[in-house]
This record gives sequence, structure tokens and C-alpha cells, in this order.
Amino acid sequence: MALLSIGDLDVFYGRAQALHGVSLEVEAGSIVAVVGPNGAGKSTLLDSIVGLTRRRGQITFADTDITRMSPARIIRLGIGYATERGNLFPFMGVKENLLVGAYRKRDAIEANLRTVFDLFPRLEERQKQETATQSGGERQMASLGRALMSSPTLLMVDEPTLGLAPRVCLEIAAVLKDLNERLGLTIVITEQNVNFAMSLAREVYLLETGRIGEPRTPEELRESPEIAAAYFGD
Repeated sequence: MALLSIGDLDVFYGRAQALHGVSLEVEAGSIVAVVGPNGAGKSTLLDSIVGLTRRRGQITFADTDITRMSPARIIRLGIGYATERGNLFPFMGVKENLLVGAYRKRDAIEANLRTVFDLFPRLEERQKQETATQSGGERQMASLGRALMSSPTLLMVDEPTLGLAPRVCLEIAAVLKDLNERLGLTIVITEQNVNFAMSLAREVYLLETGRIGEPRTPEELRESPEIAAAYFGD
């Protein structure tokens, strides 16, 4: 059963149309990836799900139509959004940034902090450090941790590997896989790194110039000559 369903989504910035009739479904308990080049509309898609854009179409989450809801109401329904790590508060400490994400679940702050620190021990070690002074990988961990502080049912992660070293990408992948397999968290990631996306996702959507294709398995993507040439250099 689909936890998240999007139908014929159009998104506009002024008169410019950023997304054209985007439709996708995310089954509960799955990991779904949306991949595409820079400027394809990946971040716009996630922003639209949580109500940050001017849009038309239909977005349903947990059998509730959220198309016209405010971002605050959508987040309260159980969607966590790990935006690009640049959206952290740079002159606040790690723990303070994490607590910003806890407003929906104030009765679970200590438990959720423990979960985040167990996933990312470096954040616990450096919880008083200003995020402006952290590495890119540590900021990505803090962004993920902040989203988890709301006890989400669906976790959306925007470009988790952007600008990160391969070793750190492996750490992030291991955490996302653990969240899915051990905690049953449903995850949507957007990525330019197709190999990273395919290492996690059961279904992959290709998004280019605001238009999305049919979902494919990683195996189907690798077997397509056109996609292999475009994304894998074959």
C-alpha cells in the first residue's frame, strides 16, 4: 500500500514551470530514489511534498490529502525532511540544531537524541560545536539527525552525498539502510549519484527537466543501453 502518492504534480516559480505532471508512489517500508542531474527539479519535488512551493495536482500521505496543507501540518503528520546540509543554523551547536527538529515530539526528545547519537557517535562527541565549523559529512549527519528528531514515518533526504568523500557516503548509506531495515522507516532520497541511489533503493525514478519517468529497479536501469550511457559512462 502506498504511504505517499503524488499525481500529476505541476510546480511553478512565477511563470516558470519547474515540474510537469510528476506522478510517483512510495510503498510503506520501502526506499525510493529520484535521480537526475543538477537542476532537474529534485529539491523542488521534496519541497512540494511539504508544502513549500506553488503547486497543483494531488499529494496524499497516509490516506490524507496534504496538497493544500501548511508545512507545519504536513510535518506533524509524520514527514521528516533532511534538506541540504547548508540549511542548518550555522552558529548554533549540533545539539541545538537537533532540538529545532523536536518541536513535533517534545515528549520523545531524550529517546530521539539517543537514537541520533547512537547512529552518529561523532555528533554526540561534538554536540556543542557550531555546525559552521564542522565538515560536510558531519553537517549531513546533523541534517539527518534533525529530521529524525520528529519521529517521522517518512524520511525525505535531499542529495545526501553531495560533495562528500566516498568513505562518508558509505557511512550515510549504512545509516539509511539501518533506519529502513531495523526501524522500518520509509525513505525517499534524491541524488545525482546514481550508484549510491541504486545501492539502497528498490525503485528508482529518473527526473530530467522537471519530467519524471516510470519507476525502474536498479537491474532494469543497468540493462538499459541509453541509461547506462547517460549515467554510467558505458
